[in-house]
Amino acid sequence: MELKEKHCWAEIDVDAIKSNYELIKYTLDKPFYTVIKADAYGHGAKYLAKVYSEMDTMGFCVSSFSEAMELRSAGITKPVLILGYTEPNKAYELFKNNLTQTVFSLEYAKALNDQALYPIECHVKLDTGMGRLGFDLIADKEKAYSDIRGLLNFHNLKFTGLYSHFPAADSLDEKSLVLTQKQVEMFADTARLMESWGFNLKHLHGQNSAGIARKLNGVFNTMRAGIILYGINPSEAVIFPQLKPAMALKTVVTHIKTVKAGQSVSYGLNWTATQDTKVATLAAGYADGVNRLLGFTGHRVKIGDKYYPVIGNICMDQMMIDITDSDVRIGDEVTVWGGNGENSLDKVSARIYTIPYEMMCSVSKRVPRIYKEKGKNVHIQYNL
Repeated sequence: MELKEKHCWAEIDVDAIKSNYELIKYTLDKPFYTVIKADAYGHGAKYLAKVYSEMDTMGFCVSSFSEAMELRSAGITKPVLILGYTEPNKAYELFKNNLTQTVFSLEYAKALNDQALYPIECHVKLDTGMGRLGFDLIADKEKAYSDIRGLLNFHNLKFTGLYSHFPAADSLDEKSLVLTQKQVEMFADTARLMESWGFNLKHLHGQNSAGIARKLNGVFNTMRAGIILYGINPSEAVIFPQLKPAMALKTVVTHIKTVKAGQSVSYGLNWTATQDTKVATLAAGYADGVNRLLGFTGHRVKIGDKYYPVIGNICMDQMMIDITDSDVRIGDEVTVWGGNGENSLDKVSARIYTIPYEMMCSVSKRVPRIYKEKGKNVHIQYNL
């Protein structure tokens, strides 16, 4: 199984993903959702949903109705929780496709209930400090409790879960530790109150990847595994040992030439040769997901077991590297970033003041995903 053309592609190590999944499963003995929003953080949701289903995940978390329907269209039957907003006029489709919708305000719950013809499964979202979606327990706890209790009046909504999100669980400074502990306690208090009001909640989840890595205690009986599934630690401070990075962005050498001393390369004339320089052009650029800032940080790509510096501005479809005094040839495979070592996602993203999440999600749809197991290609996903 080979690519239609070797241009730029993302290589996904399925063995690494399975290893990360098992590590989570056996480290903390709780069921967990696998988070595959944003096309599984750029790794390809449709194929990985099948992999996770075979590993008996309890279900999936996505961002939107369209992401949920992509899974259903691909034949995925496991539970799917939509973490974000779905238009209330899609109430029947939520029911028909057995999707679980997040409810984050009394107003939204009423609009959804009014549109529903049949009971829709829902999870209640609490804002315990994120400041995003959720019944706001920080600004006005009494109103939040009153509104939550009012949910019991909506008979077309079936509430089966309660969750919140930690904004600072990946930090270990005093302020973050205090906030996270406060969130854990606030969540537990609310869960107990809701039970006393008559809610029958099966799933209580707050532990995101950082919460899982820190083994946060509480009333949680379910988890949401996200970034750690793909082999990336939540932060430098919060480490989940033995994770294996799953994605590498790759391309090929398409042209080699010698640039004379005094000659410039690429847009803006930001790089000028101080001596005769052997330059290779690569078939990858910022339209593929190669951040332009990498051209200003001394980033080096890997060919074989050697590293070569990027020179000049990264273009939309191409980039250039200095291969002076090397035996690099046209057609050689290049790892732009990924794996371990100096080009690991955490190190590369830190150099350009971003996070691995953004880099993975920035790999564009025109880049095919190649899934490998035991060193062999097992599937190729084209999105164009």
